[in-house]
Amino acid sequence: METQEIWLRMSQVSRLSPSSASKIITELILLGNINIATLQRCGLSELQSLQFIHFPSVKITQARKWLEKEENQLITFSSGLYPFLLAQIASPPLVLFTIGRCELMTLAQIAIVGSRQTSEYGRKWAEKFASAFVSYKLAITSGLAFGIDAISHRAALDSNGNTLAVLGSGLANIYPKQHTALAEQIKENGVLISEYFPDAPPLAKQFPRRNRIISGLCKATVVIEAGLKSGSLITARYAIEQNRDLFTIPAPLGHPAFSGNHWLLQQGAYPLTAPEDIKHHIDIGLNWLPLEPLSEEKMSVKFNQVECEVLSVLEYQPTSIDVVAERMQKSIAEVASILTELEIEGVIASVAGGYIKLS
Repeated sequence: METQEIWLRMSQVSRLSPSSASKIITELILLGNINIATLQRCGLSELQSLQFIHFPSVKITQARKWLEKEENQLITFSSGLYPFLLAQIASPPLVLFTIGRCELMTLAQIAIVGSRQTSEYGRKWAEKFASAFVSYKLAITSGLAFGIDAISHRAALDSNGNTLAVLGSGLANIYPKQHTALAEQIKENGVLISEYFPDAPPLAKQFPRRNRIISGLCKATVVIEAGLKSGSLITARYAIEQNRDLFTIPAPLGHPAFSGNHWLLQQGAYPLTAPEDIKHHIDIGLNWLPLEPLSEEKMSVKFNQVECEVLSVLEYQPTSIDVVAERMQKSIAEVASILTELEIEGVIASVAGGYIKLS
């Protein structure tokens, strides 16, 4: 079984973290011959093994045929193109299907979301803020939906900026159909993204879930216009859970289309009154102070620079893999591979709560 098919099949296995899946995939690639028994030996349960083996081959074939086009790509969790911020959320997708300039996913981004039915007030400020954020070298991320999403994408494109659209359908099924032309523009000047197989239809249950990717890609989320039942409040909730900055604009009192804005302000969202309000939040990231390197006597010359960095980050008390990845500014998948090597060398140990240094 080829590597690409292994990733595709593993993406359909439930209740499996991307870091665990990545380790298992590495083992499966080396094994070559894959069956229920080998899958279980690698760590999958019986149900998970069945999900892997029995996922329809026709869907795998269709996905791989779609990926034959140069502009279409599969970004796996272990890829260097996988967005660092997205890898830190509670349930990052194992794979991402993309069309366009997938390298844009590594840029600093801000999400702009809001209702599908928009007022002139909402339209005005979505355009104003999207254009201003582009001037700050920020990419604009949204969901290609009617209303604020589409307005924000178009404003970014009109300002010669970068924009990313995260879909709740497969990329061979652009939704809504009315935005096919906009999607074509984004393919040329941005990137379309989905965690769903290319032929996946736009099912209602998939759109709330895709919102975690929109907020997960971004340093901050801006809610322009939202009623209390707006789906953009789901994105706002994800942003809070992911410990990202959340902004919303002050709006006319008593206007039901902005009742969600007022609710978010009551929950502690930052009020956004001018583009400058958000700039310093984006500029001031979490920068870890350089750690004092271990002495040459304590650091064996057999470790490379990256391994030495990991050893410098670890303590004699448990440190979680998330913390190690964040301090090193690397993906969890990259760090997991290094930690495994160091554990084999016997200089660290996996314990409850993370990893500890042994010497």
